[in-house]
Amino acid sequence: MLKRIFIAAAVVVLVGLFQNTFGQTVNIIPYPQSVKKIPGEFVINKKTKIVYSHLNTEIAVAVEPLVLKLQKAAAIKLKSAGTRPRNNFIAVELTDQVAQPEGYRLTITPDNIEIKAGTPTGVFYAIQSLLQLLPVTIESADVVKNIQLKVPAMQIEDAPVFSYRGLMLDVARHFMPYSFLEKMVDLMAMQKMNTLHLHLTDSQGWRFESKKYPKLTQVGAYRKGTPLNTTYDYASRPNDTLYGGYYTQDQLRKLVAYAKTKFITIIPEIEMPAHSKAALASYPQLACLDSTGHAFAYPAQIQDEYCTKDSTFTFLTDILTEVMDVFPSKYIHIAGDEASKVNWRKCPICLKRMKDENLNSVEELQSYFIKRIEKFVNEKGRNIIGWDEILEGGLAPNATVMSWRGEQGGIDAAKLGHKVIMTPGEYCYFDHYQSINPTEPPAFGGLTTLATVYGYHPIPAGLTDEQAKLITGTQGNLWTEYVPTTTQAEYMFFPRSIALAEAAWSKDKQPYDQFLNRLLTYLKRLDYHKVNYSRHLFDIKINTATDSLTHQLKAGVVGIPTGYDVYYTMDGSLPTENSAKYTSPVNINGNVNLNVGVIYNGQLVDDVQKSFTLNKATGRPSSLKILPNRYYNKGGEHAWNNGILGSDNRYNDDEWLGWNGQDFEGTVDLGTPQDIHTLTARFFNKPNDWIYMPLWVSVSVSDNGVDFREVSRKTDLQTDKQGLQVLKMDLTDVKARYIKVTAKCYGTIPKGGAGEGNPAWLFVDEIKID
Repeated sequence: MLKRIFIAAAVVVLVGLFQNTFGQTVNIIPYPQSVKKIPGEFVINKKTKIVYSHLNTEIAVAVEPLVLKLQKAAAIKLKSAGTRPRNNFIAVELTDQVAQPEGYRLTITPDNIEIKAGTPTGVFYAIQSLLQLLPVTIESADVVKNIQLKVPAMQIEDAPVFSYRGLMLDVARHFMPYSFLEKMVDLMAMQKMNTLHLHLTDSQGWRFESKKYPKLTQVGAYRKGTPLNTTYDYASRPNDTLYGGYYTQDQLRKLVAYAKTKFITIIPEIEMPAHSKAALASYPQLACLDSTGHAFAYPAQIQDEYCTKDSTFTFLTDILTEVMDVFPSKYIHIAGDEASKVNWRKCPICLKRMKDENLNSVEELQSYFIKRIEKFVNEKGRNIIGWDEILEGGLAPNATVMSWRGEQGGIDAAKLGHKVIMTPGEYCYFDHYQSINPTEPPAFGGLTTLATVYGYHPIPAGLTDEQAKLITGTQGNLWTEYVPTTTQAEYMFFPRSIALAEAAWSKDKQPYDQFLNRLLTYLKRLDYHKVNYSRHLFDIKINTATDSLTHQLKAGVVGIPTGYDVYYTMDGSLPTENSAKYTSPVNINGNVNLNVGVIYNGQLVDDVQKSFTLNKATGRPSSLKILPNRYYNKGGEHAWNNGILGSDNRYNDDEWLGWNGQDFEGTVDLGTPQDIHTLTARFFNKPNDWIYMPLWVSVSVSDNGVDFREVSRKTDLQTDKQGLQVLKMDLTDVKARYIKVTAKCYGTIPKGGAGEGNPAWLFVDEIKID
């Protein structure tokens, strides 16, 4: 409760700041395509009437949010009128003057409000804009006394750039209660998004009730362990704690109907051919045979993909029939991603399938699998969507591609004439961290800030005008391996999904600072809906530099716009107005916890913390034999001796450097020969994320930087402990100028491990020399 009060207070403060600083004229998100101011304002009161055709029930549904919120928050019952009064009315009209299906024209004068649209959907979006022009208290569920319902006069011409504007919620890894799905629909509607993609099945859980295959929910919907346990153990469970759940078909039909009133489509995803362990645990007969003709043993050897036997296709077409009976959406998502196909290479049934169908590889076998499913779905009058792996081996003829491994899959699909939904991880994966602050909750990895999302443009370079037309929109994805609760899901979605909503709607995006101005008002509306949003609105970073003459380590702050008061502490406490004011880079003279924050009117509105360590290697000239992977080199090649410690529980902040299948070899020049007693190295260990401790670490020294001799080596470093691992090496009678540290990469991930057969990752943080 205290946290929410604090955030709300911070938002109030920031709203005033931005309004005074930037003078944004219209607080609407997404920002309309055209806004023209008109003198005056319209006042809604108890005598205001609404006029529209009573024959069109969809219009009644479209205006319902305004009617209900006026009644709840202001005790104003908006009465209908058969004909237009002389003034003080809201008129809604369907007209072919607005050609774009989701477009609208909203005209507000001191006498009336007119809404014109080509479809009820356009009317609904006009209502959403109108609600944002009203005081934020219109979102209250309780009557607000003496509320002034004044609407500034203006004319808005608006329509979205992209027809597909979506969010994906993964309810397979962690089951979310039905009530949260309706809440997400409400919040998406407020930001004019039109598609909720539900990831209903995966190896960790099956969430769709099947009448024909009841074991899918009796067995596959539950697993052993705690909420953050991602193991797939579905067997021998009678006396064990079960975790999971599922949605009944009646619940999902109810959700579809509810979403329709918000002009949102629900797209279901049923994973195939991979991510299917929950289904195979329920019906093991759908798994492959081994080379001896026996079924693969469960659970130790259960595979990730369905076998390509005929009974599999019978099962899947039965399931899809049930799914399509519940979900009327044009699209059915069938995934098609991350199939290892390991058992397909051994299974006699799959090998025979390849021979019978003249297929030359397991990639072509996957294409056969997808095309066969697509043919069935097309016969039912629907189309499939798949992740961009469905391009491999040949794309199904009518498939729409979701490009997630960067933009290349979308580019390739568009060039082949297929529709594309852009959802590249760098911009659209909301399971990534959204700030570098070490207090952030656990996330899958990566860093996708609010500014990064807002800056995304869904049409990639290199497409012709005709190919660009095939980019139908974009989608933000929340995979929930590390998101076990609805409050954390909200934290990961908001406000990043709001930024994506504007990226998908607005043709000419406003500057980021103006977006922040509107966002802060919008966040006050979310407070009324009890949304646990993140307050990391800036991209604050702390960098270091060493004076070449004095060797003084200095910490500088970037990412804060000019005009803000910035304060800092050196003991890790939260900054206040009584703390030291930041005006220029500060000296780091010891082991400190530097916390930098933006303060306005006595309130902390955003902050970031970094821990520093000083030792003989800090800030000295250094070099790497092999540069880190470009995705894990944000701190630069000298981050391993810059004095800043990386996070103890995450490897994707700016300070951890990562190598994939390669060794770490770093050399530091101490300037003069010096006595050395210990070397401390920091590594990350998380086999579930393909990250392993090195096989061995060695320390070598040199007086000339060319001829090195090894003075210490440690082996047997593997451990079951997850996260930060600190290795301390005692050095005896060592005096040298150049120190070289080598960490040998683990190599290939062993069988049975996550990512087996792939090269392991090696992550290195600060190397300390004392």
